[in-house]
Amino acid sequence: MTEFYCKNSRPGVLLDKQEQIRLWLIILLTTLFCLSFIPHLAQAKNKYYYVHVGSFRAKSNAVRVAEDLQKKGYSAVVRGEEVPKLGYWYRIYLGPFSTYKEAKIRSDELKKRGLVKYTAIYGKDSPIREDMAKAPRIEKRPALVPPPPPKTEPSVAKKPTAIQPQKVTPAEAKKAPPVSPTPPPAKPPPVKVKAEPLEEGPLWQKRGYGRNVAGGKFSLAWQHTYREVQTEVTDRKNGSVSGNEKYKFDTEMHLDMLRIGFGITDFLGLFADVGVCYDDFDDINLAYGGGARLNLFEVKNGTMRGFYSTLQAEYYKGKLETDYQSVGGNKFSKEADWWEFSGKGELGLVRDRFALYFGATYFMYSEDTDRKQLENTPPTVVYEDDLEEENSFGAYGGLSLHLTPGLLINVEGQILTQNSIAAMVEYRF
Repeated sequence: MTEFYCKNSRPGVLLDKQEQIRLWLIILLTTLFCLSFIPHLAQAKNKYYYVHVGSFRAKSNAVRVAEDLQKKGYSAVVRGEEVPKLGYWYRIYLGPFSTYKEAKIRSDELKKRGLVKYTAIYGKDSPIREDMAKAPRIEKRPALVPPPPPKTEPSVAKKPTAIQPQKVTPAEAKKAPPVSPTPPPAKPPPVKVKAEPLEEGPLWQKRGYGRNVAGGKFSLAWQHTYREVQTEVTDRKNGSVSGNEKYKFDTEMHLDMLRIGFGITDFLGLFADVGVCYDDFDDINLAYGGGARLNLFEVKNGTMRGFYSTLQAEYYKGKLETDYQSVGGNKFSKEADWWEFSGKGELGLVRDRFALYFGATYFMYSEDTDRKQLENTPPTVVYEDDLEEENSFGAYGGLSLHLTPGLLINVEGQILTQNSIAAMVEYRF
C-alpha cells in the first residue's frame, strides 16, 4: 500500500500552523508600523522645509528667475520678506518638502545641474505661499534738514542794491577755465544677504527609487525565512499516485541567506544570495540564488508623494534532507533537490524612515524527491517523486524600517503559493 506523507500525523495541525504564521505576521507588521509611523508623524507635524536659492531687490528679477525654475520642473515661489538690518527683499524658495532629507537632495541636485550657485535650507512652521503682489515696506529714514536759523529781532528792510553786470572782454573770455560737469553720485556697493544657519535634521543616506539601493552603492544583508510550500505529486517513477494522495504533500524548510546587493542605477538593482537550507540543524545543505529589482516610478511631490511601483524577479536552488512521519504512522527520510522562480509586482509607500508595501507574485516550484521508509517495510521501498507548486499565484506584503541612516530591518510575509515569513537585517554602504 502506497502512503502519502505529511509533516505531522494529524491532518488539522497543518491548518493550525498556517493560522499561527498569519497571526504572528499581522502582529509583527502592526507593531513595526506603529513604532515607525507614529513617531515620524509627531516629529514632522507642522514642519516644512524650503530651499532658498536667491534674493533680489527688484520683484521683476525674482519673478523672472522663479518662472525659469518652474519651466525646468521645480516648484519655485517668490516671497517678499523683511531681512533684519538689510531691508526688504524678494526671496525665491523651492518647496515645500516634508523632510530635511528631501530638501537636501533637491539642493544638491540644483548645484549639480549648475542651475544655482547658492542654496540654504530653512525650516518653517507654516507653508509659504506665492505672494507676487505684496508691496514692499520701504524703510523711512529721517531726511537731512539743516537746523533752523536762530531767532533775531526783525530788522528794517533795506532796498536791495542793484548788482551791476561786469563787462568781460573777449580776451578774458578766452582765458576763462572750462567748467567741468558735476560727477554723478557713486553707486553704493550691492548688499549681500547673509545665509541663516541650516536647520538641523537627520542626514539619511541617499536611496534609490522605491526600496532600491541607490545607484553605485552596495548593501549587505542577512535574511531568515521559514516557509511551508504547498506542493502536489506530478510524477512517480516507481508507481502510481491516487487522486486523493497527490494533494497531501507539503514541504517545510528554513533558509538562512547572506545577500549582497548593488544599485546599477537608482531604478535598477541586482542582488545575489548564498546560504543554507534545513528542516532541522542535523541536516544542513547549500542554497543559493539571486535576482533583480526594476522600479517603474516614484511620485516625488504632491499628495501622492512616496508612492512607487516595482517589478522583481528571483531564482533560488538548494537541497533539503529531513525525516518525517506519515499520516499512516510510518517513518520516512526524504532527500529533495528543489528550485524555484518567482516574479513579483509591488506597490508601496516610502518615507525617509520606513516603507510599507504589498504585491502579487507568480510562483514556480519544482522538487525531485527520493523518499525511503525507515521501518516496517522489509525490504526497503524508495519512492521517487516529482513535485510542483499547487498554486501559482499568491500575495505578499511587508514593512521596512530604518534604525540608523545605513541600518534597516525588513519583515515580509507571503500566502497562497506558500505560507512564509521572512526577517532581514540590512546595512547600506
